[in-house]
Amino acid sequence: MKILHTSDWHIGHTFFGYERYEEFERFFEWLKNTIAEQKVDILIVSGDIFDTYTPSQRSLELYFNFLSSIKDMLEKVVIIGGNHDSPKTLQAPKSILSRLDIEVVSGADDDYKKLIEFKGFDIVAISYLRESILNKISPDYATAIKQIYQDLKTQKPCIATGHFTVYGAENSQSEREIYIGKIDGVPSSVFEGFGYVAMGHLHRRQGIGENVVYSGSPLQMGFKDDYEKSVTIIDSAGFTQSVLKVPRFREFVELKGSFESVKESLSQIKSGSFVSIELNGVVDAVTLEELRKEDLNIVKIKLPYMEITQNSVEMEALGPKSFIEELFEDDEDLDEILKIIEELERED
Repeated sequence: MKILHTSDWHIGHTFFGYERYEEFERFFEWLKNTIAEQKVDILIVSGDIFDTYTPSQRSLELYFNFLSSIKDMLEKVVIIGGNHDSPKTLQAPKSILSRLDIEVVSGADDDYKKLIEFKGFDIVAISYLRESILNKISPDYATAIKQIYQDLKTQKPCIATGHFTVYGAENSQSEREIYIGKIDGVPSSVFEGFGYVAMGHLHRRQGIGENVVYSGSPLQMGFKDDYEKSVTIIDSAGFTQSVLKVPRFREFVELKGSFESVKESLSQIKSGSFVSIELNGVVDAVTLEELRKEDLNIVKIKLPYMEITQNSVEMEALGPKSFIEELFEDDEDLDEILKIIEELERED
């Protein structure tokens, strides 16, 4: 049987306030076609289905529309909750989806593990493990995690799922770190005896040893997440792997230099791209407006350091939102901060 492993969809993700629904639609269309072309039997989605605990109506529609579109193409779909997912949101349609051969392991305290049996192999489906779950097993969380996996493992060849950091893996600086208690990761030895481990959480595709694999996020999540995106296909006979590249549905472009060189480069960039600009010289607000292009999403304009007497000019040139974006450019909660600003602007 062929198993396709993907993760970290983050449906509903916004970037500096820009919605990305069209990208998700194009990814799901590509994934559906790939499932058909590759004659995939099982789809595994290893957590972070949604970007927030309270996904928008459109995010939910994208999720359910995709699942309904593939229901007759696969023998089974296995979905686990990640740290971004609300167990209640995933659990609500669980009984209905199970009738469509879609198994959801939500991550709730009573719904974090499931053994799914097939002819010749089994899938040990385990969601993101919250402290409330691990506390009931052992005060040592690494020991608790290993016990959960080993207790569910069968005598048949097994595939496991997971959503956390394994020591030796590298992040892409676009994830929110997972700390379970004081543990920032666990050793790969917790998966002893498993033929393949379908991991989620890290957005960069990578393997720890031969059998622990992060498929990575299918969409680029930020400028620093500039890695080739892919999904992994596993053959249940021997757990051999092949990697399929996911197309880029939007470009992320960083421009640095003089005002003139940046302005020239902007004319060459693909429409719809996210663009970050860093100028090596100070320009006034009127001149800065010449960089604005309706077909590009210029998310950040960074100017050189200015004396305190000039800071008001810089803020005026950038505008309040851009000023906040620069101030909090490396803050994981930037989008949430921008949403609050937008709400305040509406009230005004």
